[in-house]
Amino acid sequence: MSDIRNGRPPREAPGDPATPIERPEPLAGAAQATARPARPTAAPKARPDARPLRIAFGMGAVAAASALVTALASPPWAGVAPAEAQVTVTLPADPVPSVRHVTQYVQLKPGQTAPPNTVVKQAPAPKPRVVVVTTRQSGAKP
Repeated sequence: MSDIRNGRPPREAPGDPATPIERPEPLAGAAQATARPARPTAAPKARPDARPLRIAFGMGAVAAASALVTALASPPWAGVAPAEAQVTVTLPADPVPSVRHVTQYVQLKPGQTAPPNTVVKQAPAPKPRVVVVTTRQSGAKP
């Protein structure tokens, strides 16, 4: 088993007798650089700037808060036109009064009489229920 990727010498397998490891002679100067190139270091990734998005969210929040405050704090007459632009409406001299007729139904108890000048209407009699019960008792013949 050897670890070629990182340039280390091969490892000994477990159970093998200890053998001396032969190491190669280090190369001098430029030859060593060409044999194993230097690995580039990883630069940190550039992150996008969050300030423009934060400003946009902040402006949206200010606009929403302004709309809520305006809706809640505006007076109820804000939509009425000024006095110069009001339209005059002429009403008829003798308006027809509106009459609301109320009909009350009162059920009299036994022995009570109706007040004077009232229309007495007899309550409808309930329909009789006819219930037929058929039984079979012992000893009865059909």
